[in-house]
Amino acid sequence: MSRRTRRECDRDRMRRLILDSARQLFVREGFDNVSMRRIAGAIEYSPAAIYRYFKSKREILSTLRDEGFRRFVVSQRLRAQTCPDPLERLRAGGVEYVCFALAEPEYFQLMFCTDCSEVDLEGDLAATSMEAYALFRATVDEAVGLGHFGDADTDSVVFSVWAGVHGLAHLINSGRVGLLVDAPDMEALLGRAMDFILRPGQGGCGLSGQGQEG
Repeated sequence: MSRRTRRECDRDRMRRLILDSARQLFVREGFDNVSMRRIAGAIEYSPAAIYRYFKSKREILSTLRDEGFRRFVVSQRLRAQTCPDPLERLRAGGVEYVCFALAEPEYFQLMFCTDCSEVDLEGDLAATSMEAYALFRATVDEAVGLGHFGDADTDSVVFSVWAGVHGLAHLINSGRVGLLVDAPDMEALLGRAMDFILRPGQGGCGLSGQGQEG
């Protein structure tokens, strides 16, 4: 291995160490309560030296958020290519959203529960998150065009469905569903909830359903 390659590997390892430490601190203590010095101290690194890898904690959080969306968007791309039914894509996407929250709770929190003022919303570190939203919106727009949600407009459906699925993910992930429902079959409950949220012509999130039969 050349000296240059070793140097690059060492840099990649240090970046990974910083990101992993920051991810845990941001989730546990909150973005505003974590400083670059705090991140450096957690990995026993000098505060000044950490700036060789990231210029700010905003860049660190934006990088972590981008990592999460890169994991999340893979299946979205596949569904867009292989599933012709937009309603089925929405249903599968909702189930996956909740499953992602359960499997990757730290990334989920940094992706969907951080303040927009804390992260980059333009540029390379925001590109994948915007792609994820664009794929979701395109699917909703297709379903609206086919009359699945009556006369509701695309924006209303986008934010109603997203709010319903995100709320469900939060309730399950926080343990409240398990506390309030006796021995729930989460998979079955999740499927029924998605069916309710996506009821054609009605929408479980309060979407109006004028003009839709069946």
